[in-house]
Amino acid sequence: MKSTQYTFLLLLVCLFGCKNEKPSQASTWAITNVTVIDSKQNQLDGQTVLVNGNKIEQVGPTAEIELPKAVSTIDGTGKFLIPGLWDAHVHLTYDQDIGPSMFKLFMVNGVTSIRDTGGQMDLMQPYREASEADPAETPRLMFSGPLLDGFPRVYDGSTPFRPNLSVGIKTANQAKTRVNELAAAGVHLIKAYEMLQPEILKAVLEAAAKKGLPVTGHVPLSTDVITASNAGLRSIEHMRNLEMSCTSDWEKLMETRRNELKDGAREAGGDLRSRLHQLQRTYAIENQDSTTRANVLGTLAKNNTWLVPTLTILAFRENRVYARPAWRENFKYLPDSTGTRWRASAERLANMPVDSAGVKFAKWGYDMVRRLPEAGVGIMAGTDTPIAFLTPGYSLHEELRLLVNSGLTPIQALEAATVRPAEYFNMQDDLGTVESGKIADLLLLDANPLEDIENTQRIRAVIKDGHLHDRTKLDTWLQELEGS
Repeated sequence: MKSTQYTFLLLLVCLFGCKNEKPSQASTWAITNVTVIDSKQNQLDGQTVLVNGNKIEQVGPTAEIELPKAVSTIDGTGKFLIPGLWDAHVHLTYDQDIGPSMFKLFMVNGVTSIRDTGGQMDLMQPYREASEADPAETPRLMFSGPLLDGFPRVYDGSTPFRPNLSVGIKTANQAKTRVNELAAAGVHLIKAYEMLQPEILKAVLEAAAKKGLPVTGHVPLSTDVITASNAGLRSIEHMRNLEMSCTSDWEKLMETRRNELKDGAREAGGDLRSRLHQLQRTYAIENQDSTTRANVLGTLAKNNTWLVPTLTILAFRENRVYARPAWRENFKYLPDSTGTRWRASAERLANMPVDSAGVKFAKWGYDMVRRLPEAGVGIMAGTDTPIAFLTPGYSLHEELRLLVNSGLTPIQALEAATVRPAEYFNMQDDLGTVESGKIADLLLLDANPLEDIENTQRIRAVIKDGHLHDRTKLDTWLQELEGS
């Protein structure tokens, strides 16, 4: 391991107390008379949940559960117990200054599992080791490794806003080799990106299928959504380029993009991508065709291709979270250098005119999310943190709020942040609901999230891998972050 990796790992471990030994085994304990909420059972009042080690041993009406003698109990009267939350779109290595703070920020916000969707393997390794070394106090980490992109690459390391998160692939053989290497390195999914050519995307999907790895990604600019879904794309991040496949003249738009991609081969990848979005996105949004859209969504539902809307980033210029003083208050938990930089940039952006194209895109995103449940398209909750002033952990609660504001019910939003990600990784027998036999990743709340989804922020305790972290401990972690 490189020396920089050791430094990262030391920072991560020290943020959790510089432990030199494995965490003690979780004891047997219970929460009594609590209201249990999950997307399978909805709401069950007056329940007792018995935890033994890192598993839920029993769940049932308090009057019917006979607890072991002398077992420690927590009175859950007036409290609400939900599964631990996932942020299904995270970039731990996007900003190496903030990276070592991210695990603790996730934990204090009840985000007990994360899905990292793009980062170089050498920088990812310390996070992987830290998560595996202390599962009681760090989020579960599922990761993809680098973005598999074409040429020119978007995230090529050319600017601080485009760090080197990707590798470029030119041939089908290179795609197969890269997927096999990532599979051998232990990734949990593959991430395809926007500049891949259609034949290379197909090769990536075929190679990943042979390794049993789901593939997520942005629908490449040279491929339409139906083709990508039919070829096996398991999920689409940010609903990226979906709008351009939902017009009656999508084939004409595709022909233009392919010509522009060929002519712009010498441009910086990020600039070329942005130019193509600007060229076609607003037109596509203003010319959505209901029949074409229904066909696209029907195909996604049939193929079990899910969407990760990331409304926090998609609606960035309309939602303007960066303009809220209360949101900027969360920046105090970031490293001082990052917090100072974010405050200055956020204030500057808040004083700029509202971006009308961004507002149109946001409203399209809200409308599309509203349509997904009826169309039978699965949704996962993710945020793209730490991009766009999205403070880790806090951003997931903002995403839940936006999903509900777009038309999901609170239980549907919770499903997107609990059951769906577990199912994505075939972990539904272990995570996602509050049931006996499941891993005890739980969140104890002071108020009912089904009445107001923002109540997911009223956290009394976080339970991770059977270990309970009460409000005092969570506040201590925040104090440590504020002083870092």
